[in-house]
Amino acid sequence: MEIRDRLRAWREAPGSVAVFTDIDGTLAPIVPTPDMSEVPAELKELLGRLSERYLLVAGISGRKTEDALDLVGLADVVYFGNHGFEILRDGEVEVTPEALPYQERVQELEDNARRELEPLGAFVEEKGITASVHYRNAPPEVGDRSVEFVKREGERLGLRITVGRGVVEARPPIRADKGTAVRTLVEDYRPERAMFIGDDTTDLDAFRELVTLREEGTLEEILRVGVASEEGPPEITSEADIVVDGVEGVGEVLRALL
Repeated sequence: MEIRDRLRAWREAPGSVAVFTDIDGTLAPIVPTPDMSEVPAELKELLGRLSERYLLVAGISGRKTEDALDLVGLADVVYFGNHGFEILRDGEVEVTPEALPYQERVQELEDNARRELEPLGAFVEEKGITASVHYRNAPPEVGDRSVEFVKREGERLGLRITVGRGVVEARPPIRADKGTAVRTLVEDYRPERAMFIGDDTTDLDAFRELVTLREEGTLEEILRVGVASEEGPPEITSEADIVVDGVEGVGEVLRALL
């Protein structure tokens, strides 16, 4: 009831609210490979209506920014891609300048992973400034080998490695994540209230940055919405203000905002 009351108050002052959301596992159900993902039409409609009414609606994704736009398909939504390394502004993708010197190393890891792991059944996603190896559709031993391989190559190349739901990822070793994406957007758009909806390990950076922004006084109110799943980290539910069940639960939150 406390959360419902909070959302009711936010509805009455939409010009002060920013709505941030992950995409895969949050707006789109998890599927064997990224190219199979699809955001349900109802959620697209809800996001479109929210973007017309609220100060800001932003998709903050591990995907390439253009891929996030293609998946959601809404031009009025702001897109931050590659875990905070890219943002789409005025039709142009901007990459965090500090990350550019690492692009060749990321490409080397991606090429090596494609040769080593794809014949075993893993899927290497082409992402540019970061690299992702998906093993959801592969046998467990291939998943273990994928994680081991990417960690070893990442250490050799000086890259940062994270492990998520059926995926291991390599990225430049600089502070750029979903938390820095949230901070950038809050500083640019100046909302008084902000929420983030997410389901996986990388979304915890956004949860924690919201707390920091509130403690600093930059935000008056925050809301962390955790999307429950068997594969997600336990912190998604323990650190959330409210937990919903899958994509359907996300739809309930978006409808409550309207």
